Amino acid sequence: MRKLTSILLGCLTAALIGTHSGATDTPTIRISSIVVPPLVLRDEKSEAISGTAVEALRRLAEKCGVGTEIIITPSWNRAYMMAQIGIVDGVIPTNYAEDRLEFFDFPSKPLVDMSPTLIVRKDSSVTTFSSLEMLAGKRVGVRTNALLEDKFDTYVRSDKATLVERSDSKSLVDELLSGRVDFIADSPAMIIYHMTESNIPQRIRVLQPPLGHSGQFLALSKKRSPAFAEGTGLSECLLGN
Repeated sequence: MRKLTSILLGCLTAALIGTHSGATDTPTIRISSIVVPPLVLRDEKSEAISGTAVEALRRLAEKCGVGTEIIITPSWNRAYMMAQIGIVDGVIPTNYAEDRLEFFDFPSKPLVDMSPTLIVRKDSSVTTFSSLEMLAGKRVGVRTNALLEDKFDTYVRSDKATLVERSDSKSLVDELLSGRVDFIADSPAMIIYHMTESNIPQRIRVLQPPLGHSGQFLALSKKRSPAFAEGTGLSECLLGN
């Protein structure tokens, strides 16, 4: 914890130095993130940052007349904390949650709509999503700490189903194909990306209808820099107000 605090304080010092030197007419919003394909990608050679959430952020920033700087961190906790204490102006991609409103402001619309669905193996007898009761007594895989849909999140974290958490979508698919879970819940866009990139066999079925709509948001820190402070024109533009 002491090491993490030192790192964060160092980042804050660097940010403050940058704020007082080399100022330009175009303000730059600084955003922390992690690599979450296909939402956030970083090229291993060039270190160029791209992805569906990144491109959506850049379009929003361009519309509001601001530049963007995206800082990739090694963990979600680091990215979240940097935004929470004001080292950066915000964080992507994140779910809207009421308990985060103490530290963040959320735009009226998400950057990306990643509607979550249930996914099974192709040889499963299940062909459609009928109700959450079909998960009773089943092993359900989700990404660690992922919030997908309110009723689903509550159900799988109760004693009605067995929740299995894994760090990424590829690991979820591996668990499903090996038979260690009965269902996985994720955005098909994320699963398909990993299937393509990792050559995972086409042995899964996406159940319809989806569990619901789950937007991935830009969350603006309550401690963001003065240029984007609450009530300013730039803040209103970024929040879609």
